[in-house]
Amino acid sequence: MLEKIRYILIKLGNACVFFLPDSPFQSFINQIDKIPFLGYLNYFVPVAQIIAITQLWVTAIAVFYLVQLALRWVKMIE
Repeated sequence: MLEKIRYILIKLGNACVFFLPDSPFQSFINQIDKIPFLGYLNYFVPVAQIIAITQLWVTAIAVFYLVQLALRWVKMIE
């Protein structure tokens, strides 16, 4: 029973994603590899680490606000 529900949800999700447009940034992302000095820039400014830390920080803040919203909804905090 759960497998059928999961299958239906996956199919529904795939159908919804099918109607979304392609990313407008895809051409820019594909051209990033062609920048000759990017490796030297990444030596001084660790972009990958900055993105990872920012992603973790935003996730932590989002979880905090969601928990806070849920607690306010059940009136445990004001």
